[in-house]
Amino acid sequence: MLPNWSFHLLALTGFLVASSLAVAGEPAKVVVRLSDGSNGRMSLKLSPSKVPSGPVEFTIKNESRDMEHEFLFAPWSGPDSALPYDGKTQQVKEDKVNGLQGVEDLRPRQTVAARFTLTEGRYVLFCNEPGHYHDDMRANLIVGAAK
Repeated sequence: MLPNWSFHLLALTGFLVASSLAVAGEPAKVVVRLSDGSNGRMSLKLSPSKVPSGPVEFTIKNESRDMEHEFLFAPWSGPDSALPYDGKTQQVKEDKVNGLQGVEDLRPRQTVAARFTLTEGRYVLFCNEPGHYHDDMRANLIVGAAK
C-alpha cells in the first residue's frame, strides 16, 4: 500500500496532466468585428491576427445597425485586393476561390460563434455583400508559423 503522501502526489500529478490536456485541446479564439465604419468606410477587424494551426473559434459580431454582413475566408498567398472579382455584381467570385469557408447573412447586431480547423498559412477574410469587399472590408489571418 502507498504511503498517504505518495497517494496525494500521484493524484495531484494525474490532475495536472488531465488539466494540461484539457487546455491543450481548447481552440484558439478570434473576435471578428464587422462594421459600417465611423468614417463612412466599412471594416472587418479581428483580434488576434495570428493563431496556431488547429481548431479556431471565431466570435463574429455584426456591429451594423442596418446592414447584413458576411464572414468568409480562404487560404490566400496573393494581395488581398486580388481575389477574383465580378465588377457587375460587385462581389468576389466565390466559385473561383478554393477552400472558401465562413458564415453568410449575419443580420444587423447579430453575433455568432463558429469553429473551423485551419492549417498553417495565410488567410484572407472578407465580407462578400455587394460592394463590401471592394470597400476594403477584408483582413488577414496568419495561422501557425506562416509569414
